[in-house]
Amino acid sequence: MNILDAYFKKDITYNYRGKELKFCVSQSLFSSHDVDLGTKHLLRTIETEGINKYDKVLDLGCGYGPIGISLKSFYESSVIHMVDRDALALEFSKQNVELNSMSGIKIYGSLGYDDVTETDFDLIVSNVPAKVGEPILSHILEDARFYLRPGGKVTIVVIDAIGDYVTKILKANRDIKIIFHKRWSGHLVFHFGFIGSDYVRPGLNTFDRGIYNRGKQNIKINNLEVSLETVYGLSEFDTLSYETELVLNKLKNFMGREINKVIIFNSEQGVIPAVLINVSKVKEIDLVDRDLEALRVSKKNLISNGFKASRINLLHTVGLQITDRELADCVIGILDEKDDHKVHQLFVEQAAGFLLAGGLLMLTSGSTPVTRVESFVKKEKQFEIVERQKSKRKSLIVLKRKK
Repeated sequence: MNILDAYFKKDITYNYRGKELKFCVSQSLFSSHDVDLGTKHLLRTIETEGINKYDKVLDLGCGYGPIGISLKSFYESSVIHMVDRDALALEFSKQNVELNSMSGIKIYGSLGYDDVTETDFDLIVSNVPAKVGEPILSHILEDARFYLRPGGKVTIVVIDAIGDYVTKILKANRDIKIIFHKRWSGHLVFHFGFIGSDYVRPGLNTFDRGIYNRGKQNIKINNLEVSLETVYGLSEFDTLSYETELVLNKLKNFMGREINKVIIFNSEQGVIPAVLINVSKVKEIDLVDRDLEALRVSKKNLISNGFKASRINLLHTVGLQITDRELADCVIGILDEKDDHKVHQLFVEQAAGFLLAGGLLMLTSGSTPVTRVESFVKKEKQFEIVERQKSKRKSLIVLKRKK
């Protein structure tokens, strides 16, 4: 089974300005039931406010692609850039571009604007996520100026929960001119531009400038204390999940052990890799994650704990789609409890292909997903079960790759 097939939920349709569009969606992405109401409000205002020509558009946080693809369908000569920090969103966007037989759309990973290299967009659009933290919201609104051509516009939709904050930022910035705004029950839409055009883009990107930083966290394991920098937009910024605690408890068994290579996935703030390098002697780490922010903060925390950047490989991908890599001694990570069991089974199959004979696969999740993994492993016989632990409705399973 293809990894995206495992994530697929259903196909939906959406009519934009008389064009019937199709989207394949995933349960693991935002608005998997239908095109989000906020997105519909945003697209409707682009039509009613007469934005009928846009040569170059940036769709920031594109999800599975409803905004960028809708705009492309109306003005076919435009060039659309669709970016997201989630690799799964990017893959579904690519599928939906093909599904609607489109070209002239560039799709790539970006943490906010950090990976956007072009600066001459005449329209930036976004259904702004609500839980990224106030510093990041300010960045999304105010730093758009560095990516617009003179006279360019920004059109956004936000939910009520952050509406007052967004309104305050837009009205307080003297360089911002609000062109249009409208409130519906649950949503606000803004169209705005910038006064002037001689803005100088900062030399460092937003992540390196520390805009995402949330605060320090110290992790204690045995007599060891590991210090990490946490960031907005990820969990475990103050309290570790039960899943992470299960893994950390098991990492005590790695004390002083030499590990040639380890693959760690879904590392969030980077707690597990940072602790691992402090309790054992690791030569190389592959960090694998859908989330670009998780990859970057995990790498940052590895480096701050003395691990060389040259020994860290970042893989922004869905599942363990790794190519041209040597086999690992160990694969460690957390399975998302909300993912379908087909996703978990495919992950186990992929992990088997990247482990040396005798290598360990350590997985943690809710007890029900881990029980399903255990049943699958017994049936497929690629691994032997070394251990299983349960705590507070969470489970950890350790598997050994058979020779």
